[in-house]
Amino acid sequence: MSRKSWHLSRRTFLRGSGITLALPFLNGMAVGNEQQALATLPKRAAFIFFPNGVSLPPERDPQHEDWYWFPKGAGKDYTFRTSQQALNPLRENLSVISGLSHPLNRNSGDAHVNPTGFLTSKEMIKGQTTHNSISIDQVIANQHAGQTQLASMPLSSVGGVGNISRTYTLSFDQEGKGIPAWSNLKEIYERMYGASSPAARARLREKQNLINEIYGDAKDFRRKLGKEDQATLDEYLAAVAGLEKKIENDKLWAQRSQAAEPPAMNLDLDFTDVENYIRAMYDLMYLAFKADITRVATYQLASEGGTAPTNNLSKRIGMSKDLHQLSHSATKTKDGFKDWGLWDQFVARQLAYFLNRLQETPEGDGSMLDRCLVFQGAATSRVHDNTNFPLLLAGGKKMGHKTGQFIRYDEKQHKLANLFVRIANSMDTPIDQFGDSTSMPMNELFG
Repeated sequence: MSRKSWHLSRRTFLRGSGITLALPFLNGMAVGNEQQALATLPKRAAFIFFPNGVSLPPERDPQHEDWYWFPKGAGKDYTFRTSQQALNPLRENLSVISGLSHPLNRNSGDAHVNPTGFLTSKEMIKGQTTHNSISIDQVIANQHAGQTQLASMPLSSVGGVGNISRTYTLSFDQEGKGIPAWSNLKEIYERMYGASSPAARARLREKQNLINEIYGDAKDFRRKLGKEDQATLDEYLAAVAGLEKKIENDKLWAQRSQAAEPPAMNLDLDFTDVENYIRAMYDLMYLAFKADITRVATYQLASEGGTAPTNNLSKRIGMSKDLHQLSHSATKTKDGFKDWGLWDQFVARQLAYFLNRLQETPEGDGSMLDRCLVFQGAATSRVHDNTNFPLLLAGGKKMGHKTGQFIRYDEKQHKLANLFVRIANSMDTPIDQFGDSTSMPMNELFG
């Protein structure tokens, strides 16, 4: 079918002042019939983590009715309790999930190690595990490599990698190495919108010149080496080739991208301004998804353990205890579970903010949320309990997700890795197995 004068490419960019800004889906991008146009809409996946589990007072406790994290009821007939009430307007767009975890981590020896394997399902044993495996977000990102400006957005409130026992990132590459998470709002913004700026182009030229020099020197140097050293040098050059491929990809996007003024944002924030910072992170994720800058993102809202830089987030929003204390003192004080539940309530409000932005943005025959799966959870339930992770899966109605229900799984039969396989499949990533998955179809959640 011929392209009409008003038809636009899905990879159209606005013109302006030297800053990259891709367009969201517009009706003018529809070539052919409606179904063909809808098929071009991107699918996205976001993976969000919060630390230390949730408030789960036992049934005999007077705080159970209000501050137990999981809803009352089951299936379609469920009711959010006090801590999750911010999600009530969105209940038809999400699923609450219990009974899933990573069985290999139940004997880790330190529950605070578990976040390292949260998106990998890799067995984590304190003092023994030395490396991780690839995370599910990177499996998906690798499948979609080259289709977006950024393959993925690894975000965290702390930034960097941390270590195997106290991770500051959720994302791990093919070799199980932590991918440094981004935490500086200005730097994230620059990554999103600076690909075609004069400064960015100059940096690309410098990097390319450096690569050329390395190859030139290596060619002369190789002649002087024995076979074993030549093999070592070849391994090094293979790594350089990976960098060169990234530079070429960056140059491609810089050439495709034409100018536009990016959205104005307050970027002079860090995680000590807790709510504004978290919402700014969600805003950046939303904008990246909307403009198809990336289709995969992770966000570690805070890191695990009493020594984590983000441990005082709860105190910074007016609570009397830090995050570690909230989880460890819940059974020791009269209002311990309520105090913990108030932090759960805060986390739910921030998620609701993000989901509402996606839900309120029309796209194709629905909203952005309909083609975005948002997975949120923790790597423990009660303090130091590595079972029954508190999990939410939102959005994705156009990706096969059967929303609007509370599903209780039997942990003896089901694993969280099975859900990761289904999320990947919904993102057009054709895998049958991931981590310790067992090929359970999870048809309750996906059609």
